[in-house]
Amino acid sequence: MQLSGDFRVMDVKGTDYRGVVRLEMSSGSGISLALEYPRDAVGVDIRQGDNVRVSISNEKDPNYASNWDVYMNGVVYYVGESVVKISIGGLIMDVNNFKNDVKVGERVYIGLKVLR
Repeated sequence: MQLSGDFRVMDVKGTDYRGVVRLEMSSGSGISLALEYPRDAVGVDIRQGDNVRVSISNEKDPNYASNWDVYMNGVVYYVGESVVKISIGGLIMDVNNFKNDVKVGERVYIGLKVLR
């Protein structure tokens, strides 16, 4: 799976889990993302209205520490109806309107960089 682009945080919602929020982001390309984000544990505050560069790739970035504010890995566990679901250590990321090649079981690396 390969996806990269700039997304705008449209909403930040609370969840039933302490310290975890749900980020809802959209891009000009029509792709939208929803991410259960452990804000308190990670310590990178992402707010409504922020612009975030997102990368989802099968290949680990060797310079992830300097290129990304947040870097995670996960596994694709559902593909269908233009939705891809990724499990990131038990947290869920939904990728909506994704039309490119992706398969269940793929390991992916997810980078987030807040653009300020």
